[in-house]
Amino acid sequence: MSDSGIGMLLGQLSANLLWLWFIGAFVLGGVLVYGVMKAGHLRRGERARLDQATKERQRQEDPYKRPT
Repeated sequence: MSDSGIGMLLGQLSANLLWLWFIGAFVLGGVLVYGVMKAGHLRRGERARLDQATKERQRQEDPYKRPT
């Protein structure tokens, strides 16, 4: 078995672990990007429910926003 490149410098096991580390970092980065992209987006119905719940809570907590 002949080593070349990074395998020659680190040894074959270390080179394999290094590749696994890079693959793991790439997968983790993909998951984080997906989560960030998904986090701020609500569907129209979800947004309407959230806005309505916010208005109701503000009316309960702020006496000046209550209907007279």
